[in-house]
Amino acid sequence: MAKSFQKFLTVSATAALVATAVAPAASAEGHSFTDVNDRYDEAVSFLYENGIISGKTPTKFGTGLNLTRGDAAVILANSLGLDTETAPDAGFKDLNARVKGSVNALAAEGIISGVSKEKFAPDQLLTRGAMAKFLVTSFGLEDFAEETPFTDVGGVFAPYIEALYGTGITSGKTPTKYGTYIEITRGDFANLLYNTIVFFEDNIYFAEAKSASVTNSKTLSVTLAEAVPEEFTAQDAADTLYLAVEYKDGTVEELTPSKAALSTDRKTLTIEHKDLAGKEGILWVDDVEVAFDHAAPVSGAGTIILEGKPAVNFDFAGKNTASVTLPATNGTANLNGIELTVADSSFNANQTVTVILASTDVAEAKSGEGKTWGVLTLKDGKWNLVDNPVYDVIPAGNYKLQAEFKDSTANAANLTLDIKVGE
Repeated sequence: MAKSFQKFLTVSATAALVATAVAPAASAEGHSFTDVNDRYDEAVSFLYENGIISGKTPTKFGTGLNLTRGDAAVILANSLGLDTETAPDAGFKDLNARVKGSVNALAAEGIISGVSKEKFAPDQLLTRGAMAKFLVTSFGLEDFAEETPFTDVGGVFAPYIEALYGTGITSGKTPTKYGTYIEITRGDFANLLYNTIVFFEDNIYFAEAKSASVTNSKTLSVTLAEAVPEEFTAQDAADTLYLAVEYKDGTVEELTPSKAALSTDRKTLTIEHKDLAGKEGILWVDDVEVAFDHAAPVSGAGTIILEGKPAVNFDFAGKNTASVTLPATNGTANLNGIELTVADSSFNANQTVTVILASTDVAEAKSGEGKTWGVLTLKDGKWNLVDNPVYDVIPAGNYKLQAEFKDSTANAANLTLDIKVGE
């Protein structure tokens, strides 16, 4: 199953099981069903209190009633915390409003399928064989399969029954009969689902993120709440974490750890993932969020202010180079200031950038090549040239100015402005 709701399940189950253990009396008061006896009470109470199941009426759970495929879908979707509101339509034409969202969500995760391409059969009674498939697929228990002593196990349900048997969640109707095609009751399904959740909590390892930090565009460091047990590898631990990126535009994408390494104390995971170079947003590790910025500053428009002349505009338009021609009076341009837009969310107020004279064909300015030509200071979202006598009066000719705009996360835009003074 998808890690997003696999992780949700284990966290929810842990909290609920702990609560039940701490306050056992609460389970008896959690529901008002009069048809739930001691055999089913623990399971029904747990599932009811966690919003997973409801009764047929306020006072009747329907313990002995057979379970339909539609009701099973609703219960499983609730168990797994699936988004039943926005799940894509699975294409089944026989779904009512009560079960449609749950069926669509389960189908999107590959947990269930219909009896045909357009028919799910929500009112069809669920057999014990189909129940095994639902539970094993929902909770990812396939690897626990063991050979069974059952003589009535075969066909499409065999591997799922073997998995349930291997976990000890079920032992069959008799020592040699599983009851593959016997319809399952709501009470028995509640017990099996509860046993599955308990088994899942007791036997499936999940790493728990305590904090996280971004190393670079492809690497994330995660501090874990507890050391990873020796029997699990770094990749095992990383694969249990829910990793996702929420980009600046609001879109969300799940990330898959491509490589993982553990610290000596096994409490820190270094995870490699998809390269996020050029991107900005939030990384999610379980419920831990960490902002990242791997996007270079974006260059924009600028204005050169001249003494006694109209301002001259230029525009980098997101590129690294721009050019501008300044009118000359008596062979010079009298510069009063430069204003430039270079945007980045992690620039600091009053940050400064040094402008270098990279080259010029003006003889009297040659000595300044490779040296500071001026300094830009960020104020109110604009970079402004700090006054300096070096550039007040500029002789006619060609000048190449360069500046590196670097944000607080070391992303840089190296800009070159070619200035021509005179026609």
